Amino acid sequence: MDPRSVPPGAYGTWPGLNQTGELRVDRTRLRAIAQRLESDLEELLEATKDLQRAVGTPDAAYGTWDAAQSLVPSVVKCRSVLTDQHGAFLAETLNTIKLLRRTAQVYDDAESELERRVAAVRIELENTPDPTAPRTTDSPRPGPGSLR
Repeated sequence: MDPRSVPPGAYGTWPGLNQTGELRVDRTRLRAIAQRLESDLEELLEATKDLQRAVGTPDAAYGTWDAAQSLVPSVVKCRSVLTDQHGAFLAETLNTIKLLRRTAQVYDDAESELERRVAAVRIELENTPDPTAPRTTDSPRPGPGSLR
């Protein structure tokens, strides 16, 4: 996010977003939110049974007098809309759970890759010979004062 694209302080109360517009991602919190949503989704899936019972209510259950019968088309329409919205909400809740977990995993993967690269460079640096140290493979050359 370009911090110049919004007025200063506009997002000052958003958790994880500082005044410059930089986002700090807390992967543990993302996973906790996904877990809570999953628990909520379980409850919504159970509530579906109640919705299914309501959808199966016969029209005569609303009464046989004229006012009740004129209400039936509205009830049927509302049940249809409620059923569609409930299904859409379930699907979007599941998508949100998946995205939260995937986002946390992406940050984990990026961090793991950086850790791998840092470890590889450290090993490489540790195995780089010191150019000022005498080489153990070189034999000393005979020179003045040499016993050879």
